[in-house]
Amino acid sequence: MSGVLVRVRERFVAHRRIVRATAVALVIAVAGGLSAGGVVAAHRLTAPLPAAGVVIHASRSIVLTEGSPPPITLPPTGSLAVVSSATGLLAAVSSDVPRPIASVAKTMTAFVVLQAEPLTTDAPGPVLTMTATDVALYREAIAGQGSAVAVTAGERLSERDLLLMLMLPSANNIAETLARWVSGTRDTFVARENAEAAALGMQNTRFADPSGISPQTVSSAADLLKLARAAMAVPALAAVVATRNATLPDGTPLANLDILLGSSPDWLGIKTGWTHQAGGCLLFAARHSYATDAAPVTVYGAVLGQPPSPSADAQHPELGAAFATAQRVMKEAFAGYEAVNLATLMPGVTGTVSAPWGMSTGVAVHAARGVVVARLGTVLATRLMTVTVGATPGKGASVGRLVATVGAATVVSWQLSTRVAISPPPWWWRLLHQ
Repeated sequence: MSGVLVRVRERFVAHRRIVRATAVALVIAVAGGLSAGGVVAAHRLTAPLPAAGVVIHASRSIVLTEGSPPPITLPPTGSLAVVSSATGLLAAVSSDVPRPIASVAKTMTAFVVLQAEPLTTDAPGPVLTMTATDVALYREAIAGQGSAVAVTAGERLSERDLLLMLMLPSANNIAETLARWVSGTRDTFVARENAEAAALGMQNTRFADPSGISPQTVSSAADLLKLARAAMAVPALAAVVATRNATLPDGTPLANLDILLGSSPDWLGIKTGWTHQAGGCLLFAARHSYATDAAPVTVYGAVLGQPPSPSADAQHPELGAAFATAQRVMKEAFAGYEAVNLATLMPGVTGTVSAPWGMSTGVAVHAARGVVVARLGTVLATRLMTVTVGATPGKGASVGRLVATVGAATVVSWQLSTRVAISPPPWWWRLLHQ
């Protein structure tokens, strides 16, 4: 009997050990599961949120200015080339044909002189004493029936005085005097003029003399526009050609042959020219401002080979048609532009910024600032540039910009942003979706 009890007890103890071990294992398993679940939950609750999605639609173009520019009226004879600082070439006829240019050549003479002996806008510059050679040059100019201003031996004239004599009444003798002063000899100076022409890309141009009275001094309307831009970039020369009247130290009055300087405040001048072979010639520039905050538009033009016309200039009918053509071209060119307040120009843009947990916001377009001047009928091409946004962008967060261009030039850019903020998701969304 006692043996039976011993065996029963041993079995009970062994069973209890098995149960205890099983319970311990179960507790460990449950605890491990709970621990692993806690790790996963913690990871999901703290994991980075996905970025909000951005979808934007914008028109591919936008009209900047309505209408169309008036055509530039071309002269029936001769050559014409017109460009603007805003949009480049506006009109051309026979613009690459080399022609005699008469006293328009003095523009290069003045340009070369100022390259060699620069002046500030108001400075008189070096003073030259006129000699018997200069007096002889004056007599030669008169004998050749060219324009001239008298000088006397011993007379003292500043560089600015001489440039005014050259460019206003178009004195041929002063062109010769300046050439010898700058380069020592006439031929050396003319070689320098041709070197400058080549440097400016004036391929159809050749200078044979500093005054332009020689019919072998030729250029094209297109080439002369390159010279006009270069000349007007020299402040001292721009100031000289804009001068209507001046007085020499001895009281001699000088009047500019370019009568258009008094016709409009836009007119900047440059240079007249006439010979029997060249006809009426005018190299001109004008600048018009369309709005206080916008860059002005400068028009450069060259008209060559024009017939006489007393209606435009009774005192100098040989320049009449050239003046009439230039004045008409200037008005037509400036009529082809208008100022645009960019704040009034709003593109068609729609868009949504949305988060995976269901929140979303629209896209706002911020008005641009500033004023631009554009050719009538200008249409801008648009390009959308988006940026990556965070998971919860705030109100006004940037989502990109819309850029509008003409060719390679950017005209205006609009900033795009969120209308309202996107809030973080609820905790349960993180547990179920992260």
